[in-house]
Amino acid sequence: GAVHPARQQAESGLNVADDIFREVDEEMRAERLRALARRYMMLAGVIVVAICIGGGAWQYNAWRVHQADQASADAYFAALRNATTSHAPDGQTAPLNAQQKTALEQLATLEKTARPPLRALSRMERAALLVNSGDTAQALALWAQVNADQGADPTISSLAGLLWVQHQIDTADPAMLRSRLALLDGAQQPWRGLALECEALLDLRQGHDDDARRRLERLSMDMNVSDGVRTRADGLLQTLGTGHAGG
Repeated sequence: GAVHPARQQAESGLNVADDIFREVDEEMRAERLRALARRYMMLAGVIVVAICIGGGAWQYNAWRVHQADQASADAYFAALRNATTSHAPDGQTAPLNAQQKTALEQLATLEKTARPPLRALSRMERAALLVNSGDTAQALALWAQVNADQGADPTISSLAGLLWVQHQIDTADPAMLRSRLALLDGAQQPWRGLALECEALLDLRQGHDDDARRRLERLSMDMNVSDGVRTRADGLLQTLGTGHAGG
């Protein structure tokens, strides 16, 4: 039989998901991960200074820890410089260039020696390189590792869980994805708005158009989520033909 026009519109709304995910990757990876790396190194430096002030037997060990952390940070930022040398059009996958392949090797080596906070950041950066080159399977494995890493910053761990869901939202079992999102959509969770957005996309995927509309209407008026989330919610509501402004 004929497909209802609203259903066709909902399905077309799923096609914008790829654009959403790429935008989210760029927004979060470019700023938040680097800020956390800098914060981690500043904290390590403060701890080392405090220990050194205490003097005694800890001083030499503290100096070695500081030197190791500084070397890890230098290696991380060197890898980042290589990782960002891409000439692919925005939003498109492309094979890794020589510098990006070097970055993958640098990051993998760093993961063996860095302490947990920087190890998690290295895995996140490596996953971003892999998924942008079309290797989603390896990226998913890395995000799963970060999500399960008790030593990772909770914000980064949650981000890894979100990306793990986003990049298989059209293919994996919906019940499994919803169970993961339930851990991310609480009021105090750092990626709450994006988790709720994913739940709406799952509603559309499963044909639950009314549920999707309700979620999107709440998101579009929620001042506690980012402007980008609200804007995309409005856009999807318009695609469904029932934007909240129109009643």
